Amino acid sequence: MQSSMPLFKNKTYTKLFLASSISIYGDWFDILAISVLVAYGWNTDPALIGLIPVCFALPGIVFGSFAGVLADRYRKVNLMMASDFISALLTGLLVFADHIYWVLPLLFLRSTMGLISSPAAQALTRHVVTEDQLLKATSYNQIVNNSGKIVGPLLGAFIVSFFSPQICILINAVSSVASGLILFTMRDIKENKENAQQEEQKKQESFTAAWKEGWTFVSKNRFIFNTILFAFFGIMGVQLVDFQFPVLLRSVNMEDPVVFGLLMSTTGVGSIIAIAWMHRFKKIQYGWAIGGGLSLIGIGFAGAGFITEGMSLWLPALFGLVVGLGNGVWMVSFNFALQKESPKEMVGRVFGITNSLLSIVVIIAPITGGILVQTIGASTIIKTSGFIVCGIGLIGIILGKWLWKQEAVSKRIQTPIYKETGL
Repeated sequence: MQSSMPLFKNKTYTKLFLASSISIYGDWFDILAISVLVAYGWNTDPALIGLIPVCFALPGIVFGSFAGVLADRYRKVNLMMASDFISALLTGLLVFADHIYWVLPLLFLRSTMGLISSPAAQALTRHVVTEDQLLKATSYNQIVNNSGKIVGPLLGAFIVSFFSPQICILINAVSSVASGLILFTMRDIKENKENAQQEEQKKQESFTAAWKEGWTFVSKNRFIFNTILFAFFGIMGVQLVDFQFPVLLRSVNMEDPVVFGLLMSTTGVGSIIAIAWMHRFKKIQYGWAIGGGLSLIGIGFAGAGFITEGMSLWLPALFGLVVGLGNGVWMVSFNFALQKESPKEMVGRVFGITNSLLSIVVIIAPITGGILVQTIGASTIIKTSGFIVCGIGLIGIILGKWLWKQEAVSKRIQTPIYKETGL
């Protein structure tokens, strides 16, 4: 079935994409500024600095699955709009913070609001594009995510150097307001033709029942369960050493920030190349895409583990590029699989539960990896982690047809229901 219109002629999706892009770029300005302010401006104790990533990840563990229920029960545009405006207020308060004890609770609250927006955005994307354009839409979204990781910190560093961290934080507050205003113009869209028919049923169904229904669906749907379980173990292997590469470079006398910057930049470039390549497809083979993406990440990690003193700089850059290529393929295929293979009325809960489970990894794995690196050594642990991740990916490739046996829902091509407002 051919698409009813080119993706970016769909005004609803274009506005959603623009709002999300502005918000993502603002967030990356913010992350760098907060790090500089806390570490250098206030000379904060390292133990307290270590609580910052916890404040980003903990809301996902505690509230992730509940945020998914909100996305499936209520208007997604309204949830995203409220999240943006409240996030703008909390970010504005960060400008006036003068100690990390103010920063930590504000970051926790703001991360909680972002958590509400994330599954709502994923679910809304599923509602406003045709299924044969879903892979392309997912690819564009991931391009923004990855380019934000490259461009945001670079521009943020420039602004911090010439002005102050508070200016970067203020820019993020303004970007949240801008995103919310764009979403405000979408307030009249009809998200789903079934909403009116099921509205009374949703009112009668308790929040707890909807939450349980989401967990039941994830646990009993073989495709979704295997996808999340596979991601859990794959990301666990990645997160074990993802923050330990500066330690590795230090151990081989490559402490020059240029080397680490080169490694990070080529990773970002690789991701964008892979994502741009994948958006050309309308469907993918999940075993090759999800498993293959993880295998490339593992190969890149294992290769980086063999970095030695005096090695040419192009080799770390090459390993970073391989990691980036795998990361791009992995992210697009993983998000696409969850979106396409979940019923529309379940997308929010599926992504909410996924966020909740993977947030556990984000907290546990880096701490465990740090202990292992300190005990055994960075090179050994990074190589081992790379081989394990590559092995998990190969399992995905070999058993792909069994792990990702597609349910009947994936074979129905449905046209989205949305109403253009002309705004």
